[in-house]
Amino acid sequence: MQVLVTGGAGFIGTKLVEELIKRGALVKIFDDLSSGRMSNISHLIKTGAVEFIKGDVRDLPAVREAVSGCNIIYHLAAQSLVPFSMERPDVDMEINIKGTLNVLKAAKEFGSKVVFTSSSTVYGNVARTPTPEDEVLIPYSFYGLSKMAAEHYCRIFSEQFNVPTVILRLFNVYGPRNTKGLMIDLYRKLLRDQKRLELLGTGNQRKDYLYIDDVVEALLLAPEKSTCAGEAYNIGSGESYTVFQIAEFMLEILGLQGVEIFARGGKAWLGDVELTRPDVSKAERELGWKAKINIKEGLARTIVWFEEKLGRIPGAKTLH
Repeated sequence: MQVLVTGGAGFIGTKLVEELIKRGALVKIFDDLSSGRMSNISHLIKTGAVEFIKGDVRDLPAVREAVSGCNIIYHLAAQSLVPFSMERPDVDMEINIKGTLNVLKAAKEFGSKVVFTSSSTVYGNVARTPTPEDEVLIPYSFYGLSKMAAEHYCRIFSEQFNVPTVILRLFNVYGPRNTKGLMIDLYRKLLRDQKRLELLGTGNQRKDYLYIDDVVEALLLAPEKSTCAGEAYNIGSGESYTVFQIAEFMLEILGLQGVEIFARGGKAWLGDVELTRPDVSKAERELGWKAKINIKEGLARTIVWFEEKLGRIPGAKTLH
């Protein structure tokens, strides 16, 4: 089996490629290295089971060449930062919409299945939690808007051109190799100051956090069932925690006491959605998938990686 992973040098992509190799797949990684890193995948290239192609999903000829011969495409490449999307919606649109369209065109030409990683941001500020997949999509950011549009391209290619596509709406993914987001922000702040920990926004933002290994398991299951073609699935833990709670969990795991946690209030960033909690019953029922790693276990594993890459926090317990 030959598989293409766009964005395969990134946080999620690298872990996915590792697991695909274990299952005997030959993998092409297509990445422009704008956020992905060669250091993430150099050990994979050495196995001989991985071909790296430096390319941009906005470049249709390059995408076509990469897709040629591949049975499955995991389309992970994206502009994934909400604040950047609010500053440069034009770039966000080109990468997330045009890039996805190019992947779908190539998939149609070569007869490939497509697994597309969408985002919880397509929902915007929802009235219903847990939120099911049939909730009305009203994105609150340009990033959410571009992902929603890309979903519709996937749906239409599936319905009109018989391109098997599966859409996975990922919630807040965390774990080793993730160099963005809440977890690493808190850890870096604690490296600088072990007495006070400032949170962005009010600290009461409540979100679903999903460990990387669980996400990859969902990705591996997605192309296996033909009945899932054209469908969208929430991929989350089904639980939600406030930023205050995540900070408290981190301090508990690190064994740090007497740290003042405070928030200055206001919006964490433009376009931020303050509440996410998905209904994951459809993924359980149709994909046979359910998250296994709880927040404290996943956070502890992530902190081990932070210690290795960023250094140990003075006064904290050593976890490895």
